[in-house]
Amino acid sequence: MLYVPSEDIVILGAARTPQGPLDGAVARFKAVELGGIAIGAALKRACVGPDLVDECIMGNVVSSGLMQAPAKQAAVGAGIPHDRPAKTVNTVCASGMTAIEDACLSLAAGVARVLVAGGMESRSNAPYLLGPFIAPATRIPGKVRGTEFHPKYPRHGSPEDAYRELLTMLESAGIIEANIHDSLSCPFQKGLAMKDYAERYATAAGISIEEVNAAAGESYRKARAAGECGALAGEISPAGDVTLDDIISPEREADLRAMSYGYVTAYNAPALGDGASALVLTLRKTAEKMGLTPLARIAGIVRIETSPDGFIHAPVDCVKALSEATGARATVVEANESFGLQIPMFEKEFGADVINPFGGSVAITHPVGASGSRVVVTLLNAMNRLGHRHGAATICYGSGGAMAVALERL
Repeated sequence: MLYVPSEDIVILGAARTPQGPLDGAVARFKAVELGGIAIGAALKRACVGPDLVDECIMGNVVSSGLMQAPAKQAAVGAGIPHDRPAKTVNTVCASGMTAIEDACLSLAAGVARVLVAGGMESRSNAPYLLGPFIAPATRIPGKVRGTEFHPKYPRHGSPEDAYRELLTMLESAGIIEANIHDSLSCPFQKGLAMKDYAERYATAAGISIEEVNAAAGESYRKARAAGECGALAGEISPAGDVTLDDIISPEREADLRAMSYGYVTAYNAPALGDGASALVLTLRKTAEKMGLTPLARIAGIVRIETSPDGFIHAPVDCVKALSEATGARATVVEANESFGLQIPMFEKEFGADVINPFGGSVAITHPVGASGSRVVVTLLNAMNRLGHRHGAATICYGSGGAMAVALERL
């Protein structure tokens, strides 16, 4: 799928929350709360009142436990009136970028004048799954039944042994983490996760573990440097008292590096995390009527579907396809770093002047439903700060495929 807008679709404002890993700095915020913070900040930066928004589209992957209509909750949390439609989308890692694509199509069709699009995820608040469901009065030895399983939770203040007993009980019962089940496990080949396909690709492509680890080290270094020099002020809006990404310390990085043994490890692959991001979109002619100055225009969007084993290379193909379709080479690329090997792959095959100047998901984690829009927000910031006119943001996704968005700074 290739979409090149016939009319200029522009970005009026963009923002994201700080990001953090499991039980990190923003763990106390639910996904919809993070979404509301990002939407509110994007609207404020766009100088657009919440009452002017016609529709809100937000990506979210692990929605269990969030109650009804996560996107609506985030929109209302940002002050958007209840009578405005909201839609939650789930295309795994690309969910936030799919939301942007859907918003562009709504604008092109004249369905709405001003839209908010983005994504949100809280890995820290994702539930566990009691499954599969087995009908009452049916007994299958060794299988958990949600109607009969009653975990004995430790009381607050119980000794650590009580918590270890709980974890052992959950594991023996076959209870799985929703993040892993919904975000990483391959739906087409039982027992395989997306990391297995990534490892196969790296081996076949001749990319060494040393190259992958070196790219991961650069991600950590760039992310810490960006935070220290204030380069992220153009994209991050505080969540409570948290103002920057929850990046691991150099000491912790060294520990992880020492334990790195392969292509996909805790050192060179991003952890699932918490965060949200949002953009305010409209047509250029609408922005002019409203007296607003756009940040950039969306030059094109592309989606390439593959088999599960082709997903890791698809971002490079997406960026190449956009460059050909728009006639403008992206000189800065923001790639999600779904795995550390993605950066050496881009460096070898695309040759952008700058790739992930502020680090990537290896360093700042991967809030699955939000990462697709996060890379666009970061790309905007990088283009403005570094003076690039043409850029591309891209992300691959589980089950097979990738998306990319091309931007032109105005």
